[in-house]
Amino acid sequence: MKISTGLLFCCLFSAFTSAKTPLVLLSIDGFAQRYLETYQPKALNSLVEQGTSAKALLPVFPSKTFPNHLSIITGQYPANHGIVHNSFFNRDINEKYKLGAGKNDARWLTADPLWHINERQGNKSAVYFWPESETSRENKTASYYYPYKHSTPNKTRFDQILNWLRLPAAERPNFITGYFASIDDAGHDFGENSPELIQAITELDNLLAEFVEQINTEFSGQVNLVIVSDHGMTKIDKKHVIKWKNMQIDDVKVINGSTQLYLYSDNNQKLQESLTLFQSQQEEQKGYQIYQHPNFPAHWQLNTDGPSIPNAIIDAEMSYIFDKGRSHIDPETHGYDPKSQRDLDAIFIATGPSFKKNVQIDAFNNVNVLPIITRALGLKDVDNIDGTYQIADEIVRK
Repeated sequence: MKISTGLLFCCLFSAFTSAKTPLVLLSIDGFAQRYLETYQPKALNSLVEQGTSAKALLPVFPSKTFPNHLSIITGQYPANHGIVHNSFFNRDINEKYKLGAGKNDARWLTADPLWHINERQGNKSAVYFWPESETSRENKTASYYYPYKHSTPNKTRFDQILNWLRLPAAERPNFITGYFASIDDAGHDFGENSPELIQAITELDNLLAEFVEQINTEFSGQVNLVIVSDHGMTKIDKKHVIKWKNMQIDDVKVINGSTQLYLYSDNNQKLQESLTLFQSQQEEQKGYQIYQHPNFPAHWQLNTDGPSIPNAIIDAEMSYIFDKGRSHIDPETHGYDPKSQRDLDAIFIATGPSFKKNVQIDAFNNVNVLPIITRALGLKDVDNIDGTYQIADEIVRK
């Protein structure tokens, strides 16, 4: 029996809309909130007008890629999800963390990501890259995922997300994530207002416009779309490179995260000797503050015990970085304390049938993204997270 193309499309669309409305979460690494005004990306600003947006999405400390992506996807602060920096030490594992290490040792990740929460409630998830998306929880990963490959073209990522949405109902994931690093790359390598950064923003925005148009054409817009970034960017002064190697002593492990030094030691006497050296050179070197556990600033959410929590943190001030022995210094970076640094503000945009239209809400912390998405997906509320459901109550349609 021959079925017409129109009838087939009608049947597919009917099956699509009768199921739960799928949600696509996209992360644009390094996209600062101010870029929306500075560079006027048409597709992103159009989505701001169509849906709900925040004045800013506030990163957790430190404003690095991995801890913030894990806070977004788990609803927990870094001390609770385990990834406390892009580079740190874990006493129980007895190793220095390397990006993506969870795929070989699941102990690095200590909280459930949203794709796992979604699957545990009887759904399918798909991940086209996200920090630690190859890490298993309860010996399981998302139903669909790709091993991270930085060079994968952005269009390939968008195309695969559409292909997942086109799957038959029994196979289709209701929650999909995608991750894009090209703007972060350009920001680090070339800095603000550079032709390279402008081109990276324009190219991704054009792909996003095509993606949204395809969603509207194929699925009549019956897809929820949430777009976030993990942090913004700020300038580095190339004269502000802090020399620190002469302040490191035996029995004190120092992990250099560029904007912070994390110090670990079981020998308190040696730790104090090291901190004394940092203090003695603080006036000469300038550009950093010294904190010792458990007297970290409260908003860092690190005053707890855990195998990855450092004994002390040497925190660089804006425009300063700790020397890594490299001759080349990027014009911009992130990782600083984001509390009072608006350059580091990120974005939150949500559109689709589950979200209110043309609404802007106050800035909020990124641990509250997970509650918003779980409500939009119709999942049971998640207990034991640091985020709350207050903002979800405000912006998600009942």
